[in-house]
Amino acid sequence: METSTEVPVASAIWAVEQVAAELRETYLGVAAAMVLLERVGAGCPHPALRLARRSGGDALDLAGEVDQQVTDGVRRLRVAAGHVERGTIGGLVEVLDTVGSQWSAAADRIRQLPARVTAAGQQLHDTAPAAGQQLHDTANADASPADVTRATDPTPAAARQRQHDTHTTARQWQHAAEQLDLMAECLTSAVAALGSYTGGLSGAGHAVR
Repeated sequence: METSTEVPVASAIWAVEQVAAELRETYLGVAAAMVLLERVGAGCPHPALRLARRSGGDALDLAGEVDQQVTDGVRRLRVAAGHVERGTIGGLVEVLDTVGSQWSAAADRIRQLPARVTAAGQQLHDTAPAAGQQLHDTANADASPADVTRATDPTPAAARQRQHDTHTTARQWQHAAEQLDLMAECLTSAVAALGSYTGGLSGAGHAVR
């Protein structure tokens, strides 16, 4: 039977857990917006954009601290009320297994992406000479014979710029593919680490029983 003290404590725990759930959901939206801001503002030195990126990062750091404080408080109250220990190990293992499964699924999906990015970059790279030649032929077709004769560089400036942009983009995409490979490796390593940890917890849970 719950005492008069346990009821408000349980209500407070429930209320703060709802806040934590909303905070985590909001965190994902803020993080996604930060990625978008980094994408469109990369390399821009404007002080306002730098302040926006710094403030957004600070907000994410604070959200992590708040979540940690809230979680620690809830755990402390439940331990004090005697509602944890034996059941806690199994519950923690279940949550961590869920996290591991989600990360594993994400790693499997990400592993499929580098080849597609690399193929797109190769396709872009292969089209560069043809595109440059097309621009060159078009420029020469519009020019007078005297202009063509005077030209010291057979490739017009527009074609050179396009080739440069194409090669630069292909290199960036290749780098992105390598980063995706690294991301998949990081997730796989994280899953293995979680598995090792939960394996130890499971052993501890069996020992308690």
